[in-house]
Amino acid sequence: MTASKSNLTPGSAEKGSRLWMQRLVDAPRFPLLAQECTAQIGEEVEWIAPLPKNNFKEYKLNQNEAMSSLFPGADKMNIFDFWPKNQPQWDGIAIGRNSGTLYLVEAKSYRQEAEGQKSKAKDPKSINQINETLKKNHAVHFPQGNFTLWTEGHYQLANRLTFLYEIQARCVPQFFPSVRLILLNFVGDPTMKKTTREEWESYYSNVFEEMLGTAQTPQGVLLLHLDVELCHRYQALKNMVRNRSTAFAALMHFIEQETAYLTAPASTKYHLCRRHGPLEHSVNVAETMLKMRASVAPDLSEESCVIVALLHDLGKAGVPGTPQYLKNDEEGARYPYRWNRELTYLSVPVRSIYLILPHFPLTEEETQAIVYHDGQYVEENKCVAAREEPLTLLLQYADNWSGFVIEKKLQK
Repeated sequence: MTASKSNLTPGSAEKGSRLWMQRLVDAPRFPLLAQECTAQIGEEVEWIAPLPKNNFKEYKLNQNEAMSSLFPGADKMNIFDFWPKNQPQWDGIAIGRNSGTLYLVEAKSYRQEAEGQKSKAKDPKSINQINETLKKNHAVHFPQGNFTLWTEGHYQLANRLTFLYEIQARCVPQFFPSVRLILLNFVGDPTMKKTTREEWESYYSNVFEEMLGTAQTPQGVLLLHLDVELCHRYQALKNMVRNRSTAFAALMHFIEQETAYLTAPASTKYHLCRRHGPLEHSVNVAETMLKMRASVAPDLSEESCVIVALLHDLGKAGVPGTPQYLKNDEEGARYPYRWNRELTYLSVPVRSIYLILPHFPLTEEETQAIVYHDGQYVEENKCVAAREEPLTLLLQYADNWSGFVIEKKLQK
């Protein structure tokens, strides 16, 4: 049995917040996480650590690698005289591509990971220096908060806040125009005990109220919640395409990077009218289709099932540079999204084929399944009645079951 790695050990993680941080910074392989993080931060970032090329090593700010990237030519003692040499190690360090902001990231994947933390300092001199710095920042920024919780129970959050304000005071504007602390919480981590967005929000509201004297997110802090469950399910399905893996990876890179496939809504006002709508639906369809295949059509290609399920609604992404749906920002708008009038009209299945075929060779059966996946609900599909291939029928059933049963339950 392989021993689990601690946060102090470089290398690929297998579960928890380290796993999802490593996937987050590896945007070419896991674009969904990167795009969602960018949307929540409000800008793209350049990651300083952890990085795949450095074996996902995490840094303390006073380590030489971090100093050379963040504070070139600076004297460590001038910046970090408020803390002992043994500093906190950051789950992530990044710089905003537009703003130049320094982002310091503390990541959690389940609630218990954030609870019950105390200082591990042993040296009396270090303990005294830490406590004096914590007291100072408590008095300046959160005098109404309970200081006992800064050293007993929420010490890690206290020292992260302290570093935020001390680095702001010492390094703005000399090295950065601003510094922000990101409290990054992974929602629905299937590798650990799943925590919902609502549970994270409730947890931090209570902690801030008790520890800081206000339920509001502190100044300079970004409280982010990234849903990793959908990413995990989506990645597992993509990994099932093995026989045509190279061509499929190229297609997915194109649609993930050049179209709105990962972020589009599924409609302007009805079915899954929200960010990631078609992606969520396609993952549901793929998982449902694989279950049906196992029961009634085990001879059908598992790979073909995944391909047609993930791509059947690709047309809802529009084309590169021109999404099918736009945010409805018009005053008094009744619906959150509107149709993009600059997009040449094609039905969703036809546009799906238009996007796929220049990059990926579909079989005849896969083509039929995607083109006629709406079944006899659509007048134009009468021509294929009673001539559907098994793959087409299975996709139709899985599509309907996902839309009319699974997703209706989720929307209640």
